[in-house]
Amino acid sequence: MSSSVSPAVLAWAGAIAGITEAIVVQPLELVKVRYQLNRGNNGSILSCMRGILSEGGAGGGVRNMHRLYRGLLPELAGMAPTRSAMYGSNEMAKRFLLRENDGKDTAIISGVAGAFSGMAEAIVTTPFQVVKVRLLSKEHLGRYQNSFDCVVKVLRDEGLVAFTTGLSATIFRNSVWNGVYFTTIKCIKDAFPAPRDSKLAAMMHSLSTGFVAGVMATMCNAPFDVAKSRIQAQLTPTAASGVAGRNPTTIQYTSTLQTLMTIGRTEGLGALYKGFTPKAIRMGLGGAVAVTAFEGVCEMAKDFQSIT
Repeated sequence: MSSSVSPAVLAWAGAIAGITEAIVVQPLELVKVRYQLNRGNNGSILSCMRGILSEGGAGGGVRNMHRLYRGLLPELAGMAPTRSAMYGSNEMAKRFLLRENDGKDTAIISGVAGAFSGMAEAIVTTPFQVVKVRLLSKEHLGRYQNSFDCVVKVLRDEGLVAFTTGLSATIFRNSVWNGVYFTTIKCIKDAFPAPRDSKLAAMMHSLSTGFVAGVMATMCNAPFDVAKSRIQAQLTPTAASGVAGRNPTTIQYTSTLQTLMTIGRTEGLGALYKGFTPKAIRMGLGGAVAVTAFEGVCEMAKDFQSIT
């Protein structure tokens, strides 16, 4: 990560990294959420994608590929501020910790700065995640026509506070993921420094480092992500009262810990890792693309500053 660019450049680099990541991995994000919300057994990733393509009664096929990008708009809208908060707050926290540690960069500093960035990121991303999970949930098909309609109905039926649903689970999810992600990147780069004689080799090094770090972080935070999805997919009692077959007085998931315990007790501990395969691929690819795009933008900014 760059330690010499301005906060404004960090924000722009994070935004570009987030948008790039969202476009690349959205189909896997959709499959991941479907897996996490399914209380039964999940099939293969391909079978899930085929099922999504056939939803709506118009058959499947390439002409319905846009269905794999359902929920992309709130993801794109949220990725720019979310990744800006993630990478920007991580860099600022890291700079502060380095000053306190006499400039000595360690894996612990990377982990602490990463965990801090997860809290800032969670606060920014939670409203967008509520909209995205509602749009991706199979049980809400037909309830929301699009992202704007979802925002209007959630605001009308559940109130503004509904956009903070799952905040605590999101903080746990993001802080754990970011802490492990940035720590792993630091350890890999210390053990295997990036080549300096080839930009292509350096980019491949960044991609592979980001992928490994993304998968490692996913192994650690997956249960919190499942809990987040379950909590955010729920309708509040007021909204549920208008849905046939729903008990308006029943909210199954009330907190992060209670959700984890309920899933573990009723579905087995393995259910806390539902959607792990698509999530690991999604976060590995996302981590690889995002860190490469972020570092690339920062490098371009430094090169531009050097010639002006």
